[in-house]
Amino acid sequence: MKPIRNFAIVICAVLCMHSLALAAVPGPIKVSPSGRHFVDRNNQPFFWLGDTAWPLLVQYSRPQAEAYLKTRSEQGFTVIQTVMAWGQGSGMEKKSPLPNSEGQHIWLDNNPGTPNAAYFKSVDALVEFADRQGLVMALWPTWGYYVVEAKTINLTNARAYGNWLGKRYAKTPNIVWVVGGDRVPVGFEEEYRQLALGLREGDQGAHLISYHVSGGRSSSHFFHRESWLDFNMIQTWCDWFQIYPMVSSDAMQSPVKPVVLCEGAYENGPEYPTGPITPLLVRRQAWWTVTAGGSHTYGQNQMWRMEPGWESTFGTPGALQVALMKTILTGLDWWDLVPDQAIFASGVSNERTLNAAMRSVKGDKALVYFASQCRGFINVSRIASKQAKATWISPVDGRRKDAGTYLTGNHNGRPFPDNRVEAFATPDHWEDALLLLEAVQ
Repeated sequence: MKPIRNFAIVICAVLCMHSLALAAVPGPIKVSPSGRHFVDRNNQPFFWLGDTAWPLLVQYSRPQAEAYLKTRSEQGFTVIQTVMAWGQGSGMEKKSPLPNSEGQHIWLDNNPGTPNAAYFKSVDALVEFADRQGLVMALWPTWGYYVVEAKTINLTNARAYGNWLGKRYAKTPNIVWVVGGDRVPVGFEEEYRQLALGLREGDQGAHLISYHVSGGRSSSHFFHRESWLDFNMIQTWCDWFQIYPMVSSDAMQSPVKPVVLCEGAYENGPEYPTGPITPLLVRRQAWWTVTAGGSHTYGQNQMWRMEPGWESTFGTPGALQVALMKTILTGLDWWDLVPDQAIFASGVSNERTLNAAMRSVKGDKALVYFASQCRGFINVSRIASKQAKATWISPVDGRRKDAGTYLTGNHNGRPFPDNRVEAFATPDHWEDALLLLEAVQ
């Protein structure tokens, strides 16, 4: 029972810390000078920890939406992904977008050229509420169905609709825009381009814009060099084991742009041939994303689908453990960590059990993710000091265990350093683990 009590204590501490720190977003957020992560209005690093609540603006009642936003904020999430023109998930869409919980449709007569002011008044209120909770709203102007299949948004109205939205929210501090909506844009590139350009014209570049693709694709495959695309988004769906190589590939694109895994496999999702999607797989997805140089968005199956009992799923293990990831990294100057698989002398493994590492630019620390019960041989000489202190951290509950102090082979008094390799094994009864290496002078 002790691990369970420890988990509860750690999670309670995380929630209490965040509940005390709630404040409006110092936004709009923007891309850092390095091009690799996000910063706020004051140029302070902004940690993107997202959640998917596609029906939030439409199917949630106001009390439900506010309870959800408040909970996610207290847990440490920073971004909520949601949709304005929503007709249920892909393959289940209605021919026209659903009305919101107050019975208001997004467009009068299903015409994007005549936005419904009453509908957007409700959107305004939720966006403002989210801002007070310290949450950025990643807003999809429409789900892809209304571009690709229904063609409600088309070349005659896409730019004007985007322009209208851009102007309406030009001074809103806590939004980013995402076009696409779970669709590959092939054959509809110009429609999406016009929608994005309309947003950019309307808000005069105040907010970031990206594109949400479907099925094992990235926005970089289609729009990477377009001026309106500020950061890339990836969806892997069932192929969660492709996260590391996909994020790594996008992180190496030129010009450099931040990378967000906006949809992996949802916790407890029943439809994945590579499931079940357990808390362990949720953690793997999150840690693979950040160790590859990206930002992560979590998803909970019952919650976004609003299945019976969905309001009781806000605190599932995966959500709390992904939030714990943010807590761990915030204490390590995460923006200074870069992918470094050279830390492994051997034992990287591959695909479903890939081990991954990142190291600070200064070389004073490294964080190694062991994705399973395994042994790895680590080049402790990658730490730029005489000795390296090693500490195990549980990605489940944050527990720490001393793992020893080791000579790195640097500063040995000779012209050439020693290459020091040490063996580390995931602690007993841990499904996965983090190994923190820190410089000791």
